[in-house]
Amino acid sequence: MRHDMKVWQQVFQELIQEVKPWHTWTLKLDESLIPNTLQPGWTQYQQWVFARFQCSWCSRSWASAQVQVLFHMHWSKRESKGRVKMRIFAQRCQKCANPPFEIPEFTEENISRILNNLVFRILKKCYKEGFKSMKEIRTVKDNYIEGPHDINNCEACLQGFCAQSGLGLTTQPPVSLTLPVISLPTTVRTPIQKPSIHGSQNHIRKSHETWGLSHQKILHRPSNVSLWRHLQSKVLG
Repeated sequence: MRHDMKVWQQVFQELIQEVKPWHTWTLKLDESLIPNTLQPGWTQYQQWVFARFQCSWCSRSWASAQVQVLFHMHWSKRESKGRVKMRIFAQRCQKCANPPFEIPEFTEENISRILNNLVFRILKKCYKEGFKSMKEIRTVKDNYIEGPHDINNCEACLQGFCAQSGLGLTTQPPVSLTLPVISLPTTVRTPIQKPSIHGSQNHIRKSHETWGLSHQKILHRPSNVSLWRHLQSKVLG
């Protein structure tokens, strides 16, 4: 996960610097984060996403669409600095006896989608820059998921934090939306495209009709998706 964290941090910096280039933001793992337990001045954001796991004991692999990713964010306007702490809840093998919890693996495409959602939430919660009818981007499922969510081997469920843990929460994850899946060519590298801001770089216009996307910086990274333009046409339109 340490190697993967470098990818998370790099993609996050590319996205946040495009919309807030004069501000400093950091993203770090924190396995002690607890949902709905916040330090003063912090705000929370949760996503339930798709990822793959592999047992370090028997090498069995499985996929889940109920992987919880928890973010705590803090913004200091006085210092122009922001901090994001992230926790990814683990799962364990249902075939082994007393196996360890395993950290999931994400595709770069899904990392990009998760962090795009995070950046929009930062703009909304920390900068108070709202977007009408803004919906989250769903992660891509790359194979068939067998059976229901395994609540007995989900770290978040066992700790009472999962949407499927039977604690009166919804039976569908909060981010399970109806945004259409993007069709991508399999032989072409697809860049991330992020919005440049007309006028002041420190302000995003609240009206999507005047939100400028004509000047976009393209970052060449395999397996990532042009998500900002898709949001403008499918979500903000």
